[in-house]
Amino acid sequence: MLLNHISLALAAFLLAMMTSIAHPARAEVTGTVDVVDADTLEMLGQTIKLHGIDAIERDQMCLSGTGRPWPCGSDAAASLRSYIGSAPLRCEPISNFAGAILAVCKLSGRDVAGWVVQNGWALADRGTSFEYVPQEEQAKSIQAGIWGSEFVTPSDFRDGKRLELPEFDQSKPTEEPAQSDPEPTNLPAYGPLNLGP
Repeated sequence: MLLNHISLALAAFLLAMMTSIAHPARAEVTGTVDVVDADTLEMLGQTIKLHGIDAIERDQMCLSGTGRPWPCGSDAAASLRSYIGSAPLRCEPISNFAGAILAVCKLSGRDVAGWVVQNGWALADRGTSFEYVPQEEQAKSIQAGIWGSEFVTPSDFRDGKRLELPEFDQSKPTEEPAQSDPEPTNLPAYGPLNLGP
């Protein structure tokens, strides 16, 4: 009987060891990133997808509240690029996803995915997590980012669905340009703040 318990314990130990070797825990990674789009980063040669969100695709177009097409996907990526700057991120891998590492990334302790959703550049991915639903609701309520426009969800966009974009004459502004202030006359024509001819 004692031998049976020892054999069972040894088998359980060996199974646990083999599982940990086959699926080792991923270590947290820290480094600077290149922003691919609003939920995809490149770090140390690896593609990282932000866990729990689905961001607008880089080449996606939206319709503004005034009916003008705008490159919301490239604006989303540019906004994230500006937010991160050259600061390093700490990313905790969750799993692998379509050749990328699915991870929670933080910038100075702040959740990057939460920032993307809160600023209206992504939807909470309810298929993987409900963590970012409050940020999505907040972004909707103030019409941040894509929420102030008409857009196709990122998953529908990847499936080939597109907005019908109106034809418009880009040479004619849709809004009246703001009146500029008159040039100040007390500044020198050339100097450190005015480098023009």
